[in-house]
Amino acid sequence: MDRKNLLVVAVAILATVGAVAILALKGFIPLVPTQGSAQSCPAPSLVYVYANDQQRNAMDSITSTFKSILERHYGINIINVPVCSLPAQSLSQKLRVYPALLYKGDIPALTQFTVGRVGEYKLISPSISALLAYYQGANVVFGVAAEAIVLEGSAPFAKLNVSEQALKDLLTQVALANITKVSKLKPEDLGLTVQTLPTVVFRSDYNLSEGVPYLVKLRDNIYGLTNKTLSSLAQYLNIAAYETRNPPDPLLESGVSYGADAPTTLYVLEDYHCPFCANLMNNLGNYLQKLVSQNRLRLVFVDLIVHPEVAGMHAFTRCIYNLTRNPEVYFNITRELYASGTATTLNDAKRIAAKYLPASVIEEAQACANSSVAHAQQVSERLANLGYTGTPTLVFWNKLNRKGLVIEGCLQLQPCITQEQLSSILSWLESRG
Repeated sequence: MDRKNLLVVAVAILATVGAVAILALKGFIPLVPTQGSAQSCPAPSLVYVYANDQQRNAMDSITSTFKSILERHYGINIINVPVCSLPAQSLSQKLRVYPALLYKGDIPALTQFTVGRVGEYKLISPSISALLAYYQGANVVFGVAAEAIVLEGSAPFAKLNVSEQALKDLLTQVALANITKVSKLKPEDLGLTVQTLPTVVFRSDYNLSEGVPYLVKLRDNIYGLTNKTLSSLAQYLNIAAYETRNPPDPLLESGVSYGADAPTTLYVLEDYHCPFCANLMNNLGNYLQKLVSQNRLRLVFVDLIVHPEVAGMHAFTRCIYNLTRNPEVYFNITRELYASGTATTLNDAKRIAAKYLPASVIEEAQACANSSVAHAQQVSERLANLGYTGTPTLVFWNKLNRKGLVIEGCLQLQPCITQEQLSSILSWLESRG
């Protein structure tokens, strides 16, 4: 991953709280005051502190962009407030990021973005300064340091596959601190209880959560990311699988259950026009049925409609199940739909269903589907709000050992998941610890 791509990733992660909403910070956290400075700005003024010539040259673009965002999105007009620039060495206190935005004097409109004081100046959130600098192409320099710690679990495939240097470069941007090293530990090594793995935390003597809305203090000197930011970071790092100790959301149980009450349940979030769902079922359908027959696995098929044109098909097959209460028939119809490709229609679903059921049931299911399409779409929207946005998503949960694995997408392109990979996941779920 080159530095340009790292920059794009860092900007996107910083913007998970909103490229503009990141400005909506509240609170005032006093900082240690300075002992005086060699230079001083007039009051009132917007103060721009730079660490090098490149940052100094970016002053006009960064400060004008800041003023423009305030006016456009907040109705705050500070266009006529003069800008004063200061070199970093003119302040006796190190700042977290350079370039940094501060202000002097009484500018009430900026109070909501203020997170501290540096001598005679009030400090605007370092998140804002960093985000503006990134967008304007200025190199950000950090005045504090931290260690990044990758917390790993024992689940197969739930690993972070990125070089240490690339990870260090990225996490430096995310933590708004110079990452001195990257370590790998188990959660228990830090005395932490973590619900999903792998994850990243930071260790620093500096309070990394000050003025940064997506960093939270977990314990003394240890800081973590909010769930939303962690999710974004996982996507950018291509973490396709993660270990979890959180039971699945009850909404997943609204799907079609196939199999007895086995210790391990696999929730399959699917869309009939998803090519990877088809790949999965075409390759593993027989093996999944075998696991169900052995009472080693319970399957729950959950409609996650990504392609709008399949809503009627999902409503129809769900109505088939509601009318017959026969999960094996539902499973067989689904498998044949996937085997028919990803351009199928409701007529294809009716034709396949007719192999297993009388015409009267097909007609009744059609009538049922006409009135339940909206409900199927609403359930999919609720699932998306929970963070399930891609198909297939596989959610494994072992109720005896209370551990699970979530796989978003495929572990590989062809086949999506092999029988051996699935077997290793089940073995891990069934093991203690």
